[in-house]
Amino acid sequence: MRRPSTFEAIVFQAAFGSYLLWAAGSAIPLIRIDFGISRTLASMHSISVGIGAVLGAHLAVSLVKKISREKIMRLSIPIMSLGILGLTLGPSMWITVPGCGLAAFSQSLVNSLSLSQISLDAKPSLRRIYIQSGIQACLGASAIFFISISLNAELGWRLPILLGVLILAPLTMIIVWKVKFLVSASTKTSKVESLPNHSSKNYRKVFLAGFLMSFCEMGIGFWAIDLLIDRGAGVALGAFGLALLSLVTGISRIGFASLGHPVKKTMRLVLVLYPIGVVTICLTQSSAITVIGLLIASIAGSALYGVGVFQVSEGFVDPSGKISNFMTGMAASYGVTPLILAIIFDNLGFIAGYLTMPVALFFAYLLWRDLGS
Repeated sequence: MRRPSTFEAIVFQAAFGSYLLWAAGSAIPLIRIDFGISRTLASMHSISVGIGAVLGAHLAVSLVKKISREKIMRLSIPIMSLGILGLTLGPSMWITVPGCGLAAFSQSLVNSLSLSQISLDAKPSLRRIYIQSGIQACLGASAIFFISISLNAELGWRLPILLGVLILAPLTMIIVWKVKFLVSASTKTSKVESLPNHSSKNYRKVFLAGFLMSFCEMGIGFWAIDLLIDRGAGVALGAFGLALLSLVTGISRIGFASLGHPVKKTMRLVLVLYPIGVVTICLTQSSAITVIGLLIASIAGSALYGVGVFQVSEGFVDPSGKISNFMTGMAASYGVTPLILAIIFDNLGFIAGYLTMPVALFFAYLLWRDLGS
C-alpha cells in the first residue's frame, strides 16, 4: 500500500478536524434550543472555541521546537475526539463549553502547522491553501448535511457527530502515523532571507487582518439557522441551508484553486460580490431569497482565508511566525464574532448585524493591501 504524501496526510487530518468542528459549530444554535438559553449565553461555546483556537495558533511554532511535529499531529487526534465527545455527551454547559475549547485547540494546532508547511512551496502555495481549505469546508458541509438528515429523521443532531468520532478518528490516526512530516520552516532559510524586513508592529496588522477576515467569513453563516428559522424555515431546513452554505464555501475554494487568479483580482471579486449578498439578505423576508443572498456572500467570503494566508506567507520574513499570528487573529475572531453578532441580533435584529459585515470587509481590505511584499 502506497504511503500517503505529507500534503495528503495534512489534508486528511485537517478534513477530519473540520468535519467535527463544523458540526460542533452548527450544533451551537441547536444546543441553545436544547438548553433553552439565549443566543448570547450560547455564544459562550464560541468564546471557548476562540480561546482554545488562539492558544493553539499562538503555541504552534514554539511547541514544534519542543515536541516533534509528528507527535503534535498524532496527539491532536485523541485530544479533538475527547473535546467533541464532551460537547455531544455533556449534560450541561459546564462540560459542553470546555469540550468546544479543547477540540478547537487541537484543530488550530493542525491548521497552523500545516499552513506553515504549505507556505514553503512558493508558487503552488496559494493553490494548495485553497485545495486544503476547500476540502475542509466540503467535509464540514457533509457533517452539517448529516445533522440535517438526522434531525429530519428525528434522530437528533448528536448521532452524525458521534459516528464521525468513532469512524474517522481511528482512520486518521492510521494515515497520519505513516507520514514523516516536512522539516520546520526555520530550517528553510533561502526563501525568507530574500524578503524585505518588516517591523514588529506588523504583527498587530497581521492579527487584525486575520480577525476581520474571519469576522466577514464566519459572520455570514454562523447564525444562519436562526436567520432562516426566523424567516419561516423549520429547524431541519435551517440546518440544510447552513450545510448548503458550507458546501458552496468548499466548492468555491476549490474553484479558486482551479482558476488560479492573482490574489488582487480575487480580492476585487470579493469586494463586489460580498456587498451584493449582504444587501440581498437585508432587503428580503423570504427564506428562499435569503438563502440566495447567503450563498452569494459565502462565495465571496470563501476566498478571504486563502488570500489572507498567501499574502502573509509571501510578504514577510519568517512566514511561519506571521502565519501563526494571522491564525491567532482568525481564532480570536472565531471566539468573539458569534457573541458580537448574537448581541446585535438579540437587541437590534438581523439586518443591523449583517450590515456590519461589509464595513468590516472594507477595513480588512485596507489592512490586507499593506501586508504583501
